Amino acid sequence: CPPILHLLFVDDSLFFCRADQPQCKELMRIIDVYGNASGQQLNKSKSSVLFGSKVVASSKQGLKRSLGITREGGMGMYLGMPEKICGSKNQVFSFVQERMNGNINNWSGKLLSRGGKEVQIKSVAQATPTYVMSCYLVPQGICKKLSAAVARFWWSTKENNRGLHWVAWDKICVPIDEGGLGFRDFRDFNLALLAKQVWRLFVYPNSLLARVLKGRYYLSLIHI
Repeated sequence: CPPILHLLFVDDSLFFCRADQPQCKELMRIIDVYGNASGQQLNKSKSSVLFGSKVVASSKQGLKRSLGITREGGMGMYLGMPEKICGSKNQVFSFVQERMNGNINNWSGKLLSRGGKEVQIKSVAQATPTYVMSCYLVPQGICKKLSAAVARFWWSTKENNRGLHWVAWDKICVPIDEGGLGFRDFRDFNLALLAKQVWRLFVYPNSLLARVLKGRYYLSLIHI
């Protein structure tokens, strides 16, 4: 697996190292050298340390002292994604459903035509989970709730009204040239986005992402 020297995103920096004293001290030494050279000092009171699940509790205090950082735990969300994926996947990815429900509830009070609703669904609602679904396999329960929320908005006639569902939602998701409206099935959309990532690993096996994933998670790529 090729070494990754640093990962820098937006306004925050994530540094990864082994949970041992030498690496923690070396990391802080590098940050101090950078601070002395650039004049940008690390604010330890605003920094936090996140330990892996295999790090024993007895060694965490010593590692915190080496880093000079006392706050434990991450930011929860980072770049719109959960920082830590563990426990119930339905709870982890529930924010996607809440985000879509927030958008739909804001639209429900507006007097929109069928055409206006179609534009809102295809351009905003169905695009909301795209980034998350391109990285993770979202539980089927979440996908069904997303489809149910979109269906309620499509058939509703006024605010907080479910409306009468005249046609099954799977028939509405059929492409337009086959008699449907071309709405996305969220489960199929999720699988298609993940398949696209797999396709990239096969087509570009020497890319940095492919080499890192290969070294970290699997031994070899199967070429078709």
